[in-house]
Amino acid sequence: MSIELRKKRRISGTIIIALAFIALIVSLSVTQIVNGDEYKAAAKSLSVSTSTVKASRGEILDCNGNPLVTNRQGNSVVFKYADFPEAKNQADRNELIFSLIGLFEKNHIEWIDRLPLKYHSGKLIVDEDKKQEFEYMVSQNMLELEKGTDASADECLDALIERYGLEDYSRQDARKIASVCFGMKYLSFSVTSPYTFAEDVPTEVVSVIMEMSETYPGVKSESVSYREYKDTTSYSHILGVVGSISAEEYAAEETKLNEKLSDDSLTATEILSIKNNAYSLDDSYGKSGIEAAMESYLRGTNGIKTTTVASDGTVTEDYMTKPVQGNTVVTTIDAGLQKVAAKALADMLKDNKNSSYFGSAGAIVVLDCNTGAVLANVSLPTYDITRYYQDYNKLAADTESPLWNRGIQSAYAPGSTMKPAIALAALEEDAIDINSTCYCGATYVLEDQTFKCLGHHGYINVTTALEKSCNIFFFEMGKVLGIDKMNKYCNLLGLGQDTGLELPEAEGMLASVANKEAAGQVWLPGDTVQAAIGQSDNLFTPLQLANYCATIANGGTRYKPYIIKSVLSSDMTDIIYETEPTVLNTLNADPKNLAIVKEGMRDVVLNSSCSAYFGDCIVDAAGKTGTSQLKRTTKSGVTMDCNNGFFISFAPYDDPEIAIAIVAENALTGSKTSQAAVPIYNYYFSQKTQFDVQQTPNTLIP
Repeated sequence: MSIELRKKRRISGTIIIALAFIALIVSLSVTQIVNGDEYKAAAKSLSVSTSTVKASRGEILDCNGNPLVTNRQGNSVVFKYADFPEAKNQADRNELIFSLIGLFEKNHIEWIDRLPLKYHSGKLIVDEDKKQEFEYMVSQNMLELEKGTDASADECLDALIERYGLEDYSRQDARKIASVCFGMKYLSFSVTSPYTFAEDVPTEVVSVIMEMSETYPGVKSESVSYREYKDTTSYSHILGVVGSISAEEYAAEETKLNEKLSDDSLTATEILSIKNNAYSLDDSYGKSGIEAAMESYLRGTNGIKTTTVASDGTVTEDYMTKPVQGNTVVTTIDAGLQKVAAKALADMLKDNKNSSYFGSAGAIVVLDCNTGAVLANVSLPTYDITRYYQDYNKLAADTESPLWNRGIQSAYAPGSTMKPAIALAALEEDAIDINSTCYCGATYVLEDQTFKCLGHHGYINVTTALEKSCNIFFFEMGKVLGIDKMNKYCNLLGLGQDTGLELPEAEGMLASVANKEAAGQVWLPGDTVQAAIGQSDNLFTPLQLANYCATIANGGTRYKPYIIKSVLSSDMTDIIYETEPTVLNTLNADPKNLAIVKEGMRDVVLNSSCSAYFGDCIVDAAGKTGTSQLKRTTKSGVTMDCNNGFFISFAPYDDPEIAIAIVAENALTGSKTSQAAVPIYNYYFSQKTQFDVQQTPNTLIP
């Protein structure tokens, strides 16, 4: 190789090395000077993680915007992973947990116990209400017990004691500590998933924990929203309660989640948002009433919090997105009317009680005749909704069933409140007209059976038969019409069928040949005439009775009852959803026939035994009383005859606006039941008059 070529290569190599050196210097300069702060921060940070921040539930309002359920701030005690004793230091964890449990028990405060093992009458047993937790505990994910779900409670506790090194504690104390350790494992305790030890903790106990931070490292207090009720008893059956999500509910929500995530068009941001709002095993869930029916609206949008752990152990938190409170649900319930109805029902039940062997119970439903909106739904006895979980066992065992919403979940033989429907059927089928009469001699013979009337009314027409509630007249109507024609009109009036309300309701039953045969019995002629006076197999809810009454009152249009007026955004600026009145069917009845039936119902209020209660009613009303008999068994095992009293009504008579159905169990008579309607009418129409005069402000709740 020539000297000249070697010289050229040496020069080229030198230039390349020089350029590379210059590039390195420039790169280092950029790193240290331009991006120095960024890299310095990164060097100090060991980890950056995200966690979910639970959103508050939406509020529930009455139709005028008055709050029924709101939120209050309380304290939850949580374990934060970064500062909490590590799993490898299990003895330290046990000591901390045991001390914390002692603090709570000393102050008589409950902490969350998720372990599916409990002591009952001094014996350790498997908690049947925690089936999912038990299956997880014995599975390969945790204890890996060979017997699996066949393992005994004591075998499970032995395995837990060994796993968590609890041999130095008594079995009762070991079980308590193990319950918290199990909960942390079950809910995947980590930096991104703090563990909630206790909820709604008094401030004084939180203060003790904060003052003893060295004793309780990683134990923090978080401000959490809890349900606040403006009235703890008047709306319990309507509102319902919120509780821990069940295995079935969680599985159902998981299915919905997977369906959403199966959409290939989702962006990474949308996927993150969907996953962040997925239900977790420690979430709350609407269990009953509106809380359950409107769960998807009331549940808020969770936020995302970032947690940064620096090399010096410093932990900083910040929001990536803030949580958004759930939507506001506006009901059709009028809070003032609900309270008036509750008092009216309580007063009536006290005055109308028959046997001392049974308690007083009943319900009232008030509907808007022209929309189907439920303005009031009262059921007695009721319960304190704030003590639902503490008192559940006692409430569930109560023979008077205080947890039951009698207005929509109980179906009764309606007695004579059935008679307006049969009168309309007879008129529409031309079986009678206003001039037709029937003789009542107090008894009615059909083949080999004799049926009775409570009076001896002589010759009467349809309006008088309604006024006097003559059984003989309606026995004859039943015989003439037959069960199929009667049921044709009862079906149109919505009796014995779901109304379509948003809340769970009883279907009831319409007496029929098919139902009788399905029960393995034979339909007899006597069943037909009994069905015509609301006996036989007829079973209707107060809601069905109110809607049937409203249908007759408004001229024959049956609306779908509803209790949700609208759903608004949490700040109430946007309407998310609004209920429009829905027509289920129309009777297409002759207005003259409807007028005849309504006239008979007006005569009930004016001339029958219930007229004494309507002397101070400020509006002209119409109605129909009813009484049905049933057998009830006392606590001592004695079977007795007992009455249920009913009253259906509408007002004003000339231009109906609202309809009422009232039921009283263990009642003296249906007539006495009617007294509860008057305070409702007086309140509603006096308020309406005041509103018309004052002209309410133009801030409306959709």
